[in-house]
Amino acid sequence: MVFKVKQSPEEKKVIELISFMVHKHYCENDIEAVIEYLDEDIVWIGAGDHEYAVGKEVIDIFRKFAGQIPKCNISEEEYHVLTIAPEVYLCSGRMWIVTDSSTQISLRVHQRIAAIFRNIEGKLRCCHIHVSNPYDEMVEDDIGFPVKMAQQSYQYLQERVAEQKKKIAEQTQELKRLSYEDSLTGLYNRNKFNQDLNIEQGPNQFGIGVACFDLNGLKEVNDRNGHRAGDVLICRAAECLKKGFEGKAYRIGGDEFVVIDNTLAEDDFKAAVYAVQETMEHDGISCSVGISWRNSQYNIREQIDEADRFMYEQKREFYCQRQHDRRKCR
Repeated sequence: MVFKVKQSPEEKKVIELISFMVHKHYCENDIEAVIEYLDEDIVWIGAGDHEYAVGKEVIDIFRKFAGQIPKCNISEEEYHVLTIAPEVYLCSGRMWIVTDSSTQISLRVHQRIAAIFRNIEGKLRCCHIHVSNPYDEMVEDDIGFPVKMAQQSYQYLQERVAEQKKKIAEQTQELKRLSYEDSLTGLYNRNKFNQDLNIEQGPNQFGIGVACFDLNGLKEVNDRNGHRAGDVLICRAAECLKKGFEGKAYRIGGDEFVVIDNTLAEDDFKAAVYAVQETMEHDGISCSVGISWRNSQYNIREQIDEADRFMYEQKREFYCQRQHDRRKCR
């Protein structure tokens, strides 16, 4: 609580009392504790255009506030008291009032209040209250607080928060996709491949098939027709892999691909691999392939090494055969 200027002991009591009444009203909704300090001849001017009352009518109106004021939190209270006549004090102040998060409504206002107290038989009594708030949206059905507007504000905020959460989730999903997707081919990339290698390993009802694919002659295509032609060749090969192993193929290097499949039986897996290789050949793509299969306890890293070894054996045979053919042609 802030005292704007040096106050006398009586003026400090006024400040403590107005703060007590404000907290009882907004933070605890303890209306009877507020009424106890109201003078019989009180004049009250509320925040809404329709809120004006005098005398006993004020007490009746305040009792209607019971159960109507949502729990609020108050901060940055500032008060100033003037002694305007013997035993009569004018107190003006301002504070921030914010609805508590538990209320499921949202409002934050800079509350202003002016009150007059007089000392009657040794007890301070409030004979005037004027509340000035930026409650432009307060409607006639509201009782002491712009509840309807605050509810609408809360609903609006919740809708915006939900929209932002949805947008963030979509963006997160897109970033995740981009972090796992090879930008050239749309297959899984090396990041996804490395992550999937760390998946807990154990028995599988179908077994695990691993196939390594490596294009033959990519360097010659690049040297002869440029890297754009090489990229086109890589993408054509990737499309063949997608048709045979959608969601199971990775591009782990320039023209190196890996397939990991745990849904097919051994014969079906090998048939699918050979079908991809045949499709590539029909499309004018030469590719060396190595296969590794386990039908019990497996280790993907070992299988990749094994499939890679078989693939390079086939690649050596390919280049040896091509070199032999060239010599024959000479």
